[in-house]
Amino acid sequence: MKLKRLEKMRSGGTRTKMQLSIPIPKTPDGRVYRYSPNADAHPRHFVLGDTVAGFAADPAKAERMKYTPGTAGTVCPYSGVRADDEEFMHPDDRKAAVKVVEQAALQDMQDAFSDMLAGVARGSKSLTYKPAPRKSKPRPRFGRRDLMRLLVCDCCGRDYGVFAISLFCPDCGAPNLALHFAREAELVGQQVDLAEGLGVEQQELAYRLLGNAHEDVLTAFEASLKVVYLHLAQNRGPGSAPVKQVGNDFQNIEKGRRRFDEFSFNPFAELDAKELAALSLNIQKRHLIGHNLGVVDAKFAQHAKEAKLGETVELVAADIRTFGTLCQKVVRRIDDMLAQAPLPPPADQDEEDFAQSPEDTIGDLSPEGTAIGKWICETSIDGLPGPLDEEALISSFPDLSTDQISEALADLAEDDYLDLSHAISARLPRVRVCEDLFLTFDPYCMETNPVADALQLIPLVLSKETVDVPALHVGSGLSLRRFNPAIGLIISEIGEGRVSGAWVDGYPTPYFFIVDSDRVAIKRLARRLSA
Repeated sequence: MKLKRLEKMRSGGTRTKMQLSIPIPKTPDGRVYRYSPNADAHPRHFVLGDTVAGFAADPAKAERMKYTPGTAGTVCPYSGVRADDEEFMHPDDRKAAVKVVEQAALQDMQDAFSDMLAGVARGSKSLTYKPAPRKSKPRPRFGRRDLMRLLVCDCCGRDYGVFAISLFCPDCGAPNLALHFAREAELVGQQVDLAEGLGVEQQELAYRLLGNAHEDVLTAFEASLKVVYLHLAQNRGPGSAPVKQVGNDFQNIEKGRRRFDEFSFNPFAELDAKELAALSLNIQKRHLIGHNLGVVDAKFAQHAKEAKLGETVELVAADIRTFGTLCQKVVRRIDDMLAQAPLPPPADQDEEDFAQSPEDTIGDLSPEGTAIGKWICETSIDGLPGPLDEEALISSFPDLSTDQISEALADLAEDDYLDLSHAISARLPRVRVCEDLFLTFDPYCMETNPVADALQLIPLVLSKETVDVPALHVGSGLSLRRFNPAIGLIISEIGEGRVSGAWVDGYPTPYFFIVDSDRVAIKRLARRLSA
């Protein structure tokens, strides 16, 4: 039995016992999902990209790296646990791989049975066999999204994303806590800039923005100290005393210092008396803003001589920036402790934006295959699968020979973008465009996304038992060119026999019915696309 689609995925093994390799779905910016094998490393989920192009490693930071960048193995950014790359496979990716193999195997078996029966009635006068037309489902597609906190390790240049705060680079294992806090400080600086740009008539709004910025500094600072303390506590040897509930200890310098005394480390050691006083005052000021609407109470008045009881505490942009700088100084010391190597603060300069060169091809396609695929996509009026005009194709590519066009068509067919039927005397094979071509090429050529459009249509489809496709198009507000690839993706989930085979101009079908199994399939499609 010929298994064309499975053979394309084969990376080893034998024909009867294949070893398959399935590409992992990626986020729009090219990152993949990872999931820590350490069950205690909440939230476990993170995303991992590539090393930034053109990144120049600083030799002074080499000692911070625990592992050689780019080598096998992944580090959990939340706990520092290192394991084989396979152990970080995300559960959603495992399900996606099974889905891809399942559909490819089913279509290969359908092709094999069709080939077996193709000549069953040949030469018979009493027996005829005419295979029914088969619709090839588009390949399963799975949505992936990036996390809000995206970073580039300043030691090895690896791109990754995490929830909130993490401690280590997933590639080289270097501590990245200072990198996280630097991003927090950058965001706070932008909030302060917004407040400073407001006029006198908006002073109340400016005060609110400054108050939020001030609170954000302490929130990030407290969270950073707490995460590190719990990490150190969890990695103590057996027989260690249980960790007492942390509570709000890291909103107080002395309590925080006592916590880290357990590990013979003082995170505030680099602050002089004046800086410690400023840090303490700002922590007290945050409590007023968060719990007392900014009104000075007796306790705060004892700390700040210029503050008057009952008045609104003064917030100055420069003080908030100083607060952030002092917190950064403490966090950098903690980061150095985790790295077991002192490190001078980084130079104050903007990160370079590494311009990426535009892609000449899509996927594994050749430049000629990509060009023809784009041409088909851009010249399609309705976005429907169907026959391709041979003369228009040839005239649109005068610089390509017939053999070059034929090879480019075969290249597109290899990835199921086209179906080809060969005839002995024809210059080129008969070509039928498949749905997958529009699903893949539209984001490049039309600046539209059929996946996003399908997600828009799914609630409209699920609200009906019989879907009138032309009426659905009118209600969707999408152009016909955008509508058809999206509805085609949804129709591919509808069971056989419930999609009308009648012809209607401009649409894949005039109507289809939905039963419970179809609703389940469509909802699962929505979860895959929006995951």
